[in-house]
Amino acid sequence: MKDEQIIRELREEVARLQEEIRQINEVIVEPNGALAGILSRQQATLLSGVVSRQVATYAYIDQILANRGNFNRKEGEDLEKLRSKVAIFNLRKKLKPHGIEIFTWRGIGYYMSDGNKEKLRKLMEKNDDQS
Repeated sequence: MKDEQIIRELREEVARLQEEIRQINEVIVEPNGALAGILSRQQATLLSGVVSRQVATYAYIDQILANRGNFNRKEGEDLEKLRSKVAIFNLRKKLKPHGIEIFTWRGIGYYMSDGNKEKLRKLMEKNDDQS
């Protein structure tokens, strides 16, 4: 009976992790024409991850970066936060001239307000029209 319980718990954990991977793969995008001149492929993927969630946690962003980059994959919550902070810092620098901000929810992760999502949508439409 104990073995059956362990197996059931492991299957549930595998299912949870598969769903998490599916969600991450869903937001991994190639930069479209609208973002190609502004963001790198990794930054476009990171931005789509932030935009697609109410709050993108440090761990979620770290998973996006792991699937997109060639980083030394040392483990630990502090390293997750550091990788996330550096990537978001660079993304913010690229978005700032366009009036788009990514906000920090201290200790949790990052998010974008509806107003900033709208600015991003307009930027993408504008750049699509110019392509």
